[in-house]
Amino acid sequence: MRPRLKPVLRRVDRDEHTLQLGVHPHRAVVLTGVEPAVRRLIDSLDGTRTLTQAVAESDLDDSSAREVIALLTARGVIDDAAVRPEPLADLTRAERDRLRPDIDVLSLTSPDGGMGAVERRRSARIRVHGAGRVGAQIAVLLAASGIGHLCVVDPGTARREDVVPGGLGWSQVGTAREEGAVALAREIAPGVNAWSGRSASQLSDHGSRPDLVILAPVGPLDPVLVRELGAEEIPHLLATAFEGCGLVGPLVIPGVTPCLDCLDLTRRDRDPSWPAVRARLGGYPAGESACDTTLSSLVAAQAAGHAIAFVDGADTPAGSLDILPDRRWRHRSWERHSQCQCGRNDPNSLTMVA
Repeated sequence: MRPRLKPVLRRVDRDEHTLQLGVHPHRAVVLTGVEPAVRRLIDSLDGTRTLTQAVAESDLDDSSAREVIALLTARGVIDDAAVRPEPLADLTRAERDRLRPDIDVLSLTSPDGGMGAVERRRSARIRVHGAGRVGAQIAVLLAASGIGHLCVVDPGTARREDVVPGGLGWSQVGTAREEGAVALAREIAPGVNAWSGRSASQLSDHGSRPDLVILAPVGPLDPVLVRELGAEEIPHLLATAFEGCGLVGPLVIPGVTPCLDCLDLTRRDRDPSWPAVRARLGGYPAGESACDTTLSSLVAAQAAGHAIAFVDGADTPAGSLDILPDRRWRHRSWERHSQCQCGRNDPNSLTMVA
């Protein structure tokens, strides 16, 4: 180990014996009673020395020096500079520089400088179904965040209405939406392995099944696709916006969490006419409509954040998130429905708690 103070945490000398690492209340660590010898040890933790060398070269005895470093490590302000950036080895210098802010954030919650999370992202396979105002932005955000393998499925033709900042642009109008989204993903992240649904006719394509599928339908949500995802036990996340409102989630982990059919059955229980309404819509959600620019960006950012958290192995928000017309956010919880096939042969009933 080569201990190094996390370089992204700003250092503030409060007074002669008080040192603050980090500024934001969620991150800041305040060290009190810092004597000169301790401060010199802390100042020396730049990653150029091994733990043994840092201890030996300090003005403290071995036990005290190790105790200081152990305290800093426990408070989450130490990186191990010995961890090699192997996940970045095949990226150009320009791409590594562009990813630096993302890696800086990842380093805040891991002692390996974020390299473990970067490796998980680079190896992750995500498929986005739908490349309208919401879906195209999701694809670009995922590529920009370091997702290594990305498939976009939407053979529809890009319209002027699909053009938004961060998504499809004027140059994509008249072309296949999926091709436009793939081109944008490659533009922001040249190292991404991105392809369109034209070469991905099955859920498991290019030799591997996706780790996650994001459903961002431009038209009515395809119930056949939803059933296939459940049958193949592929995690999937719904993200859509219509009639001035947004919806993200739930993140469905087949066999573990309530599925989209559970939500549909719950709606039927509350409204007996719901099946007829859904049939007339052709599927629910019915697709993008009255989805303004800022709403599409809010939904896309939330969905991409959910997906990245899932890939990183972090806690992912449970239930679903409604974005209301006044831009307030509302969490909703869902239970597995007793009549849904997803709960059969499973003695346990799981509730999503928002």
